[in-house]
Amino acid sequence: MARSSSTGRVVIIGGGATSALIAVRLAERGFHVTVLEKAQPGNGSSSRSAAGIRAQFSTEETVVGMQYSEWWYSHFHDLLRSPADVRQQAVMRQNGYLFLYEDPDVIPAWQPRRRQELARVWQHAQAAATMQQRVGLPVEVLSPQHVHERWPHLLPDRLTGATWCPTDGFLIPHMIYSEGFRRAKELGVEVQQHTEVIGAVLHADRIHALVTNKGTFEADWFINATNIWAARLSPRIGGMTLPVSPLKRYLYFLKPAQPVMEAADWQQLPMTIYGVGSHRGAHSRPEQELLLLAWAHETEPETRFNDDDQDRIDPPFRHDNGIDNYGYAILAQVDEFSPLLANAGGLVATTTGFYGATPDANPLIGRDACQQNLVHAAGFSGHGLMHAPITALLVEAILSGDVDSGHVRMPAPFDYATIDLHTFDPGRAFDSSSKEQLVL
Repeated sequence: MARSSSTGRVVIIGGGATSALIAVRLAERGFHVTVLEKAQPGNGSSSRSAAGIRAQFSTEETVVGMQYSEWWYSHFHDLLRSPADVRQQAVMRQNGYLFLYEDPDVIPAWQPRRRQELARVWQHAQAAATMQQRVGLPVEVLSPQHVHERWPHLLPDRLTGATWCPTDGFLIPHMIYSEGFRRAKELGVEVQQHTEVIGAVLHADRIHALVTNKGTFEADWFINATNIWAARLSPRIGGMTLPVSPLKRYLYFLKPAQPVMEAADWQQLPMTIYGVGSHRGAHSRPEQELLLLAWAHETEPETRFNDDDQDRIDPPFRHDNGIDNYGYAILAQVDEFSPLLANAGGLVATTTGFYGATPDANPLIGRDACQQNLVHAAGFSGHGLMHAPITALLVEAILSGDVDSGHVRMPAPFDYATIDLHTFDPGRAFDSSSKEQLVL
């Protein structure tokens, strides 16, 4: 991809990881960039994430993009020119992602639909693994016994198999946006905190300037990188209606009463997903000496949320609200696959935040349907941190004109691949779009 310079002016709205990495790429390209954040960097979901990163998706464009993101994070400090003291800590731990799939035969015969669903889910998983392997991802399909041999704390009894990718893992969120904005400022990016966008000055089908509580900001391009606020912001500045639903999610932390395995083995535990399909999806990973647990429960969108609601923990979801709380429902799921982990200790903390979910669980990355110079980069459905590097690359391509018939050529070492931007078009028809199957 040719990288010509530009002198265009860009205003990015939002102060999370996505904004930080977009700002860096655009500044390196020669754009004059201003970031507007209504509070402070990390005010949204970036600082409240379970921080997983994986390329095991069912949408091919996402798999290719996430291969790039994992490569980018493995070179994080070099690409951002981090100072020596920061380089001592890696931003990514590649412990791998392990998806466990249940054997339909463990389900009672009087639940035929459930048995059919499990068979279908496993079939989809194997097809996804074949696609992932075809585009270069080192995914393995494992037998139940192979799972037990690698991870003895996981019982093989109810498994039909698993998929495993060793290059997946988890991230350190605060380092991404703090280092990202540090580097952005070195490149001349202006970061305006406590600056809330309240409107826009429009001319024909373009935004001329944004109106904020601290004055107006003119630019040639405007980027909506506000994720859970994206649907609220877009019409405020003349943009299209965006189908981004703020869905509450909770994280729990278990503290073992005593060691359940060697410390080195504990620290190398993968992100493990305990079953896929309806009423499944509980997952865990190590968080120092604790075990982080989560589950994407069914919930109604909170469209009227405010900043404080991001940390609001409703009583049924508090870890200290008795054994009927949601955290213990997660442990009950884990117990079916690993009694050793589920009964290792008690829950000691709960944190929470929002997913910015879309109808097909794929992000919105592309031009607005109403304003020609407005680009959206939002709706990551809980995957914003892991998507941030590829999102920044795609936004740069859109602003720089490096798009050929809706496709973006990937840079080395992935220059054999392209990304079809139609997959992430904010104006796509969701009733016929390719829905992401591997959603957590």
